[in-house]
Amino acid sequence: MTLFEALPAFEGYLLHEEGLSPATVRQYRADTEKLANWLLTESEHLTSWEQIGARELRIYMQQGRPAPARARRLVSSWKKLWKYLEDVEKRPMQRGPGELKSPKLPSKLPQPLSQEELSRLLTAARENPSENKGLRDWAILAFLYGTGLRVSEALNLKLSDVEHQGGDPLPTAVRVVAKGNEERLIPLSAIAQRALYQWLRVRRVQAKGSSALVFVHLPSEKALPVRTVQAMMHRVAKRANVPAARATPHKLRHTFATNLVNVGRSLEEVQEALGHKNSNVTRRYAKLNRSRLKAAADALPDVE
Repeated sequence: MTLFEALPAFEGYLLHEEGLSPATVRQYRADTEKLANWLLTESEHLTSWEQIGARELRIYMQQGRPAPARARRLVSSWKKLWKYLEDVEKRPMQRGPGELKSPKLPSKLPQPLSQEELSRLLTAARENPSENKGLRDWAILAFLYGTGLRVSEALNLKLSDVEHQGGDPLPTAVRVVAKGNEERLIPLSAIAQRALYQWLRVRRVQAKGSSALVFVHLPSEKALPVRTVQAMMHRVAKRANVPAARATPHKLRHTFATNLVNVGRSLEEVQEALGHKNSNVTRRYAKLNRSRLKAAADALPDVE
């Protein structure tokens, strides 16, 4: 079987067995096709994948000089191909990509939204011809910012997950089932309380169904998919004149975490609030805070 003949079955394997998205599969297919073309150009004797080892892959990398992110994806693509050929087609493969080291990517610090950007987004969310949708969109944005929840966690919240204290009409906390089926109790900030209170008040009056979910379409009470919230934020960002790349549910989560660190919360508290199992993920917010402190120190006027 030639280099190219294996690729259609490999593509089907990625889609149906590995469960990768069509976009990712297209990238992997393109990566392996380019490698196959290069191999045939380099030598007419390299006609099957069993002949290819780490040496050929390293030469390909050296000639192409891909950026670190692309180099990592190439190695990942090749590892998937080798796994398929070994496990599914039972070919006697050389180690190949298993001997390559994926280059490390430079660590990027999360850039939170500024207070001005956040204010513009919240204002723009209310500017909807439908008053109910405007309130819902504002409530979702304010709630995500005020809790730091993942958008999937917020959209999976049930009415029974909302807690009140005594006779206070304002909700005080929500119970969240996080990754791994672990439950955590999230105290609500003032903005999250207001957002949830105002939304639930309208939801009670307008809802015509029997859904147990907090955030739903009205009046049908159909569930809100994550992609609907992402698309909503894109529209809101356009109205607010905020770059679309900065107006995402995850950016609201970054902003929440950064603000916690900036007001002096410990990394343990931030880790608990975000539901991070790995403390290394949370430590990047400390790095962000230190970088701002350094910038502030550098801005101090020199005194003789």
